[in-house]
Amino acid sequence: MNRADITIVGCGPGSPDYLPPAARRAVAGAEIVVGSPRLLELFPEASPARILVGADINAALDQMAAVDGGRSMAVLVSGDAGLYSLAQHVLRRFGRARCEVIPGISSLQVAFARLGLDWADARILSAHGRRPPVDAAELGSVDKIAILAGMGEGLRYAAEVAATLQASHAVRLCENLTLADERVRSITAEELARCDAASLSIVLIIRRPLIL
Repeated sequence: MNRADITIVGCGPGSPDYLPPAARRAVAGAEIVVGSPRLLELFPEASPARILVGADINAALDQMAAVDGGRSMAVLVSGDAGLYSLAQHVLRRFGRARCEVIPGISSLQVAFARLGLDWADARILSAHGRRPPVDAAELGSVDKIAILAGMGEGLRYAAEVAATLQASHAVRLCENLTLADERVRSITAEELARCDAASLSIVLIIRRPLIL
C-alpha cells in the first residue's frame, strides 16, 4: 500500500440523507471498500471488491494488510470517525500518515438536535460491548450525560445511572435516529432497565429543568 491510500469515511447515523458528498466521492473512487454489512448497504454502487468487518476487527485489519500494494481503500465507520470508532484501530495499525479521515455526523449530534439542546458540556460514555469504568454516583454533578448504549449490558448500565440520578435528571431513549423507524421517547429508569431497545440506541440523561 502506498502513502495515504486508506480513506476512513464517517458514514453518519444511518440514513443515506446524512452522508456528506465527500464521503460519497471517497467511496466511489476506492478500489476496495471495507465495512460492516449495514454500512456497505449505503453504497450499493461501490466497488465489488470488499472486506467485511464483523466482530473480529483484527481479522478485517489483517485482510487489509494482505491486500497487494497500490490499491486504494475506503474504510466505512459508523457515525463520526472521531467518536468511539473503528477508525482508531485502523490508524494504529497503518499509521496516520497513510490515512485520510473524512468526518461524519454522529448519532450523538442527532440525538441532541432532536431535543434542541447543545452538547458542548455533555459527558459521553460508550457502553457498546463494555461497561464504562464510571460509577453512576460520579455523574451526579454532570448536567448532560450521553450513553451510547446499544442493547443488553449497555442498557442496564444506562438504567443504573438513570436510577441513581432520577431525582435530578430526566431520561430520553433515542433509537434508530434518522431511519424510518426512529423513536425518541421519555422513559423512566425502571422502564429502561426492562425495555427491548433497538441496537442503535443512545440514552440521554439530562438535568432538570434543561429538559422536563
